[in-house]
Amino acid sequence: MERFRLINFLLVVSTLLLVNCSKPKQVSKTDYDQLFAVWYDNDHKDSLAQLLKPAVDVALKLENSAPNRVVIDSVLDQLRWTRDSVSFFKLSNKAIKYAKAKSDHQMLANAYNDIGMYYHDLGVLDSTFYYYIKAENSYRESGDSVKMGEMEFYQARVLFEQGLHMESEVKVSKSLSVLGNNPLSPIPFEANSLMALCLIERKDYKSAQDYFLKGLSLMQKDYNKNLILEQDRLLLAMTMLYLNLSDVAYLLKDYDLAIEYATTGLTYTTANTPLLLTAVLKANINASKLLLDASKGNFTNADFYLREVIDVYYEALNVNSSMFANHQAMMIAELYLTINNSTEALMWAEKSYNLSKEREIIIDQRTALEFILKHSAIKDSKKIDEIITLSHTIEEQDYLTRNQFARIAFETEEIETENNALKNLILIIIIVSLAIILGLSIGVFFYRLNNKDKKLQFVRQQQKADESIYQLILEKNSIKLKTKKAVYSKIAKDIHDGIVNGIFTIRFNLQQLGTDNENLKSRLIKELENLEKTTRDISHALADNEIFKEVNFSGLVEELVGMQKNKWQTKFVFHQDKKVNLEKLSAIKKLISII
Repeated sequence: MERFRLINFLLVVSTLLLVNCSKPKQVSKTDYDQLFAVWYDNDHKDSLAQLLKPAVDVALKLENSAPNRVVIDSVLDQLRWTRDSVSFFKLSNKAIKYAKAKSDHQMLANAYNDIGMYYHDLGVLDSTFYYYIKAENSYRESGDSVKMGEMEFYQARVLFEQGLHMESEVKVSKSLSVLGNNPLSPIPFEANSLMALCLIERKDYKSAQDYFLKGLSLMQKDYNKNLILEQDRLLLAMTMLYLNLSDVAYLLKDYDLAIEYATTGLTYTTANTPLLLTAVLKANINASKLLLDASKGNFTNADFYLREVIDVYYEALNVNSSMFANHQAMMIAELYLTINNSTEALMWAEKSYNLSKEREIIIDQRTALEFILKHSAIKDSKKIDEIITLSHTIEEQDYLTRNQFARIAFETEEIETENNALKNLILIIIIVSLAIILGLSIGVFFYRLNNKDKKLQFVRQQQKADESIYQLILEKNSIKLKTKKAVYSKIAKDIHDGIVNGIFTIRFNLQQLGTDNENLKSRLIKELENLEKTTRDISHALADNEIFKEVNFSGLVEELVGMQKNKWQTKFVFHQDKKVNLEKLSAIKKLISII
């Protein structure tokens, strides 16, 4: 019966999540349809695919830009609800390619999440789990801790659906840890319930009850405020949670509390509440009343209570919920056993066995066979062998499933680790390369700077040498001029003091001589006077400094060129363009012209 109650919870959840397909998808940071695992019938999926076709065609032709990626993400988010797998995977591949090209981790995570949801809708849980992990890693890259917490919850739910309850408990703990401080996230509503289901699997019913109450407390805070969930969804969630609380109380054999919780749950039902959910709440009340009366030895109303529970079995078959009907049959079998009607109990156990065999649910087959063998007077050896075979098959499947999901988690994380390591390596290579380039650039810069400095020093030294040469030339020319001037001054002085004075003496003495030929005397005296004047003019001209100004820069250059010699006995000749007046150049330009 305990295992039946666990499956009961899951079946009620599945029934609860049957939603009218005409309602559009709610836009929210948290995808409520994903949170509550909403599914649509095939007619709705096909009509939605036709409606989205123009938008899909446009999205497939868009270039990679930020606004276009938003459009692609939006279309893909809707296309996920269709059966058009060709368009969905074509567009999702485009979204992944564009997101990777622009390092758009948020869009990449959304694309992975949509693919995971698509596979979950198909019941391919291993692929669902794989893409949920990739989505979580991408949300981590984008720094979105809220979406990371959500993905942890969705992974936990997949693990639970696959029967890996311990692994699911670990994941849901991480989700609650991340989202516990987020007052506007609806994830904790469901995460607390999922944690309770994991604890039920470990038969820790009291702790499970505590987690259900935590979830109920969060919902009650939002009741009539609707900051997190709209009122219709909140009422549905609270109804389901009260059913879960009723089931836990049932497992704890607190039947009065089970009746109280189920009765309270009925007060939250509305016209939109699935009929099966309402029927299950009533079935819990009747089953609890039957067991409560039976504990007191009162079987008066047992048939009435059983008919009410049996009606739920047929209601489940009516809505094609064979899984729920299967476990409802086991519940009826246990109730008949309680009132000591083993014949009916075994009959309902056989119904459960046949239903589970049709659906190839080997765990339920084993549960039904164990009940039959335990309470049947005749021990059927074939059934015993079948139980043994089923047990081995279950163990093998559990082992393979556990390994498969562990491998998916490991390989996905390993790939992400390798990608991160590769990114870090590339970053290090880029940094080192930039450092080397920068170092080389600085080295080349300083090398060229040093060469320029050496060149400048050489030029300065050359200029100093040239200046020294020029100064030597000027100094030599000055000395030469001074020497010439001194020689010319001496000649002028000698002419003036010697010849001029001698002529003067001759002229003076001639004037003193007496002669009969006065005309000749006068002519001689006149000639001496002219000679004296001419000699004095020559003396003054020699003494005049203007004579030395005839030595110019061209002459200096010509003289410098004439002084050049080499070992090949080359004859150096100076030619000057007459159009160029070197005398007008500055001293430094004269120096450069010589160089």
